[in-house]
Amino acid sequence: MNLDRFTDLLDIYGADPQLWPARERAAADALLAVSPDARELQHAALRFDNHLLNAALPELEPSDALRARIFAQMAAMPAASAAAPGWRIQITEALSLLFPAGRAMPQLAALALALFIGIGAGLSNFSLIDTQEAELVAVQLASTAPLVYEE
Repeated sequence: MNLDRFTDLLDIYGADPQLWPARERAAADALLAVSPDARELQHAALRFDNHLLNAALPELEPSDALRARIFAQMAAMPAASAAAPGWRIQITEALSLLFPAGRAMPQLAALALALFIGIGAGLSNFSLIDTQEAELVAVQLASTAPLVYEE
């Protein structure tokens, strides 16, 4: 580990070695043992960390004008139900933009799409059925004998 990477560790994780990544902690400790510059950097980072932890920040209160402005904006906002309509309404509105001819057109387009998908899925399964297996199933359905499958 070099001083640049050690400085990065201090900047990112602070002066406490327990907060450093475990895979780099041993190398950083070894550098601290041999480098006075590294020890000085850690002491400076420790002073900075302590300053941040002990700094007394003033409490801030919003002004009356700011509160009034925020409440006025909240009152002007539409109700939550109007701002976020249900998913069915959103889909219907999106489809009506695609099909401006009328309100029934989006529903007919969705129905036609579902019909074409169903027909396509049904036709694609016919090629998976072996003819002999289909005959065996038909015979089995017509008879009461137990199903016997031979290869």
